[in-house]
Amino acid sequence: MVRILMLLAAWSIIAPSARGAETEERLAYLEGRLDASRDAIHVWQDGWTTVYTGAAFAYAALALDAGNGDDRTVRALGAVRAALAATLLTARPHPGRFGAERIREMGGATARDQLAAAERTLVESARRASTMRSPARHLRNVLVNAGFGALVWVTGDKSDALPFALMGIAGGEALLWTSPQQPRRDLAEYKRKFSAGERLADRWDLAVVPGGIRVQIAIGP
Repeated sequence: MVRILMLLAAWSIIAPSARGAETEERLAYLEGRLDASRDAIHVWQDGWTTVYTGAAFAYAALALDAGNGDDRTVRALGAVRAALAATLLTARPHPGRFGAERIREMGGATARDQLAAAERTLVESARRASTMRSPARHLRNVLVNAGFGALVWVTGDKSDALPFALMGIAGGEALLWTSPQQPRRDLAEYKRKFSAGERLADRWDLAVVPGGIRVQIAIGP
């Protein structure tokens, strides 16, 4: 019995230390991966937001200067479409745009808390990358721009409707296909490297206490 208690006591000391080292290793890996994709995400996010914002102002200026009602209609709808795209990019920014900067700025947080935040950031970034290439996203791009083309057909020169729709579809597809995909690869590699399907926070410990043994179960995000 004494030997068993000694083994359990040793386990209660070694196991938390081993998990602490694994937590630090995972956190360092995730910070490196998040930082590695940050610049590409920034270029994509800020680049397309700038393109659509500039297009919105340019179309608006051209609409004010239009010589006839049909041109004014097409340009005004172009301004609305570009402004909508810029607004959506701004309202739903890419989760990985800050890299691991926000993780390192978590003052007072434990390594486990930082790890959970880093994992969450990578998962959200990978999910955003997946949705940008999903069939549903491409279909939505086509339908939205077809809708704008239909508005041109109804309110303006019918001959402008198809080129207007196709131009919008081409721009939307360029945005989708240039979206950074590194987070997806990083998440897959993280799972392979650390078997991340196993949550660190859902592990149990044995601790020797006066009068017996205590089972400690840590449950976290």
